[in-house]
Amino acid sequence: MGKLEGKVAVITGSGRGIGKAIAKLFASEGASVMVNDIDESPALEVVKEIEAAGGKASACVADVTRLEEAQRLMDETVKLFGGLDILVNNAGITRDALIHKMTEQQWDLCININLKGTFNCIRAASKYFMKRGGRIINISSVVGLAGNVGQANYSAAKGGIIALTKTVAKEWARFGVNCNAVAYALVDTRLTQPRETGEEVFGEKVGIPAKLREAWIANTPLGRLMTPEEAARPVLFLASDDAAFITGHVLNVSGGWYM
Repeated sequence: MGKLEGKVAVITGSGRGIGKAIAKLFASEGASVMVNDIDESPALEVVKEIEAAGGKASACVADVTRLEEAQRLMDETVKLFGGLDILVNNAGITRDALIHKMTEQQWDLCININLKGTFNCIRAASKYFMKRGGRIINISSVVGLAGNVGQANYSAAKGGIIALTKTVAKEWARFGVNCNAVAYALVDTRLTQPRETGEEVFGEKVGIPAKLREAWIANTPLGRLMTPEEAARPVLFLASDDAAFITGHVLNVSGGWYM
């Protein structure tokens, strides 16, 4: 029997990268997974991969920056699978720039997707979690703990997620809800590829300047980027019964970059 046998999980931003790895891992451990993304095609592809491996999944296209869409995501999940046990708030974006060059649009996009999206999903799931308890895992970053040059927006959003995590843990413990966060360093996804050859998202290339990327790896004691599959494992731990007495915690998963 898998660690999540019989559980129902919503994973936001799970059409690619870390979210995709979490969705596939959760399904392999017995969970019914709602794959959420703002883009339909990658979400459907993840569902196909899960089903091909014998798992159970469905896709829901929703923009988590809008509360009504976050609510639809939760409601559709419960209608389809009969409940909601686990929420992983993974949807995120970067828009790097030095403070004096950062535009209002860059600030707003990063805050809205990372922080507001996390709040919206928690708020939308509240009526279900308050009835039957469950697990919430919010994806943060070590820059939310340490700050980072060129990432005022991302650092503020991820730091806000940590504060939100602790508040939810305190407010909802009485309902049987455990709420924790995972703070990653660089994970090998499209958001951490060299920006010079990076993918365009919302009209702007994502990624990290190649020299900065190399410097980050050099400052990581384990000497490499984390894979999405490695990033998914700590989330499984926090979603499972192994973490039954852990709440309000920020799990640092950074290869030693942050200590």
